[in-house]
Amino acid sequence: MHTQPKARIFTFEFSGLCLLLFLAYCNIAVFYSLYVYLQALGIPASWRGLLIGASSLATMAGYLFASPFLTVHNAARSAGCGILILTGCGVSYLYATSAPALLAVRLANGLAVALVSAGAMTLLVAVIPPTRTGQAFGMYSVAMLLPYSLVPPVFDALSPAVLSYPQGYAGMALALAPALAVVAVLGRRVAGREGHAPARRPTLAQMARNARKRPVAQLLAVNAVYYLNFASLFFLAKSLFLSRGLDHAGVFFSLQMSCMILLRIFANRVFDAVPKIRLIRFCYLVTAGAFLLLYFAHGLTLAFAAALLLGVGMGVGSPSLNAFMYELSEPAYRGLNANLMMLSLQSGSFLGPILGGAAVAAFGYGGFLLVGAAACLCGTALSLGLDAKTSTVK
Repeated sequence: MHTQPKARIFTFEFSGLCLLLFLAYCNIAVFYSLYVYLQALGIPASWRGLLIGASSLATMAGYLFASPFLTVHNAARSAGCGILILTGCGVSYLYATSAPALLAVRLANGLAVALVSAGAMTLLVAVIPPTRTGQAFGMYSVAMLLPYSLVPPVFDALSPAVLSYPQGYAGMALALAPALAVVAVLGRRVAGREGHAPARRPTLAQMARNARKRPVAQLLAVNAVYYLNFASLFFLAKSLFLSRGLDHAGVFFSLQMSCMILLRIFANRVFDAVPKIRLIRFCYLVTAGAFLLLYFAHGLTLAFAAALLLGVGMGVGSPSLNAFMYELSEPAYRGLNANLMMLSLQSGSFLGPILGGAAVAAFGYGGFLLVGAAACLCGTALSLGLDAKTSTVK
């Protein structure tokens, strides 16, 4: 009796898409120094937050308006256009030094990130094995996390002594240009696969009905809360540590990111062996515990323990959420819904620092952490009623 061989994840298409996403997110992570650069340029403080957030707003708009029109037959062109725009934006930082000019570049930068990421995601859902979605999204998410671990220390070593900040931004964008060749090959291979023949694209009205379906809308909300918590802590942890007289906020995030990456690499079989909804609830409950542990942490030992707990909780979150959306979605809407998940990611990332800052202003850092724990419990509550039986696939 012969058993059917397990479908492979690491095909040329999947590996190429991971490489593309890694390079795209390097062009996001490199701007961790943007506030310092804007300050050095003499840009007024009133402009700096807008200039930093403008890219995320443009990315959200790009996902919202581009996703409904993307298919496996035009996704590679979308990603290619995004690469060209990103390259042009990188070079533009060498010349744009006024607030209005930088605003235009940041908006174009955000649009380009949306085109690359949405195109890549549309191709991804067409090539991953349906029986190994959790593992596939787990490894794909590693390509999103690695830039945040690698790029900041490299550019700390090089900038501004060896490379100026705009030279670093331009260099990183130019490093993405060779990916145009990879995108061209990927587009032909994915579109030419059996079962990907041109089909009638759902109408905008049908897409709107899909997005309004309770399981889809509910999971989008759960995903947004996940990233809202992640982003609020990411941007406020440095000031939280300083308020408690603690150093090594960078080590805190290194521990968290390392734990997330290692879990997704070495324990990725869990994402398909355990029901996704259980992993999502586990993520929220463990993350709530990490926020509470950080509330009591006035020394590095408890703070670093909270970082590891966050790494475990959030490490299972993103792959499980995206894989569950794949399972919930009808085949014709899988690409669209995957990109709506990315849109909810961006909305959570944009609102997280704003709402987190408001919580700090109203309740102090301790209150902010309690609000974060409560938000995690709200995420758990939002997931109630979601299980395999709620699938929209007919």
